[in-house]
Amino acid sequence: MPMEKIADYKYALDESSIIAITDQKGIINYVNDNFCNISKYTAEELIGQDHRIINSGFHSKAFIKDLWKTIANGNVWKGELKNKAKDGSTYWVDTTIVPFLDEKNKPYQYVAIRSDITDRKKGEEELKKILKEISDYKYALDESAIVAITDQKGIITHVNDNFCKISKYSTEELIGQDHRIINSGYHSQEFIKELWKTIAHGNVWKGELKNKAKDGSTYWVDTTIVPFLNQDGKPYQYVAIRSDITERKEGEEQIKANNIKAIEHAQILELKNTQLVDFCNIVSHNLRAPLINIAMLVDFVEQSEDEEEKSEALAKIKPVVNHLMDVFNELVESIQVKQDTEVDVDTIILEDCLAKILRGFETQIEEYDAQIHIDLSEANSIYFPPKYIDSILSNLISNALKYKSPHRNPVIHIKTQKTEQDSVILSVADNGLGIDLVMHKDQIFKIRKTFHKHPDAKGFGLFMTKTQVEAMNGKIWAESEPGKGTTFFIEFKKLQS
Repeated sequence: MPMEKIADYKYALDESSIIAITDQKGIINYVNDNFCNISKYTAEELIGQDHRIINSGFHSKAFIKDLWKTIANGNVWKGELKNKAKDGSTYWVDTTIVPFLDEKNKPYQYVAIRSDITDRKKGEEELKKILKEISDYKYALDESAIVAITDQKGIITHVNDNFCKISKYSTEELIGQDHRIINSGYHSQEFIKELWKTIAHGNVWKGELKNKAKDGSTYWVDTTIVPFLNQDGKPYQYVAIRSDITERKEGEEQIKANNIKAIEHAQILELKNTQLVDFCNIVSHNLRAPLINIAMLVDFVEQSEDEEEKSEALAKIKPVVNHLMDVFNELVESIQVKQDTEVDVDTIILEDCLAKILRGFETQIEEYDAQIHIDLSEANSIYFPPKYIDSILSNLISNALKYKSPHRNPVIHIKTQKTEQDSVILSVADNGLGIDLVMHKDQIFKIRKTFHKHPDAKGFGLFMTKTQVEAMNGKIWAESEPGKGTTFFIEFKKLQS
């Protein structure tokens, strides 16, 4: 090849690439201007130095060893290297190292031809970070929410595990199906039409939906549907993000039912008040004449001096009094309304009461291999409404079994203790999941307050227990530690038997 052409190739290479030449030991004996510019060293600072002067320490020893093994065997090495400049900054280069061989086929120098790929690598790193962040968001969403993706026609293309759990369908049963597979029929056609109109126009829809699971049961979800738009601004898919609000909606329904009952009770009370007023009016009207008659006869007896006249008057008083009693009894009997305003209270033998209640939990106790320890040595009886104590003990024992630890068999201790004020304190202690009282503080007995995920958790048991205890002027409190268990204490005030 003519020397002029070789010079032209070298010039083109020097202009376009980062060039360095080292001997077989890696000692630099040539660098071009591009090498100096990117490494921020002068040629004088580089010539005679070991090529490790620009080693960033990013690559492993095994990586560098493999590189040297390749070129030392006379083979070309290609790859990406992260180097360090004089000022400590780093840069990436796409590198080709060519061994120049002597007559014995042994390398006597290496020519490294590089191109700067720092910006590309930064872009790749940024992309990795973005993808990682997106992956983290997706993971967080999948863990916390019920997620489904459909195409623009409503055909399901993706569901997460939470969607399968609440709908009771498998992924295979859902993918490719129309989203109407979970339509409960609860919402009107106008409601559904308005929903589709909103998202079809590229707008986010938010609301509450009642859906139907595979087994026919229904559930409520708080829903946000986000349209994903193509370059023309038209939706090509919809992402529906939901959260389960079934318990809240059931609570609202219960409140509605309770309100209806309250209205009914108010109406009954109003009727009773009306009856009471009517009763008073009737009493006033029907008893006035007999009472006036008695008063007149008494006055006559007091004023009369004739004994025979007094005897006649006294004889007339008795039938009038008898008539008065008959009228009164007839009035009471005619408008008396049967009411159960007072709960029945009785002496409760706790040993018998517990035996009866525990029989109802025999299956669970055997299944969980639970141990029940009872110590009623200080007090075996209380004076309390039977239906209340049955409810209280059932709730506390049920909770102790329901919220058992997955790491150990349940152990329940039921104990009584007498106080100086002659009250009885009953404690029910378990070794279950426990409650974080620092977090929940005074909310432990609030209605619809739950502390652990369980299909039967409704948040009514402790509320009802507290209501029943306080209705009889008692006290209830708890001590608990997460992961170790909970102890409930109930103080039964001494009631007059």
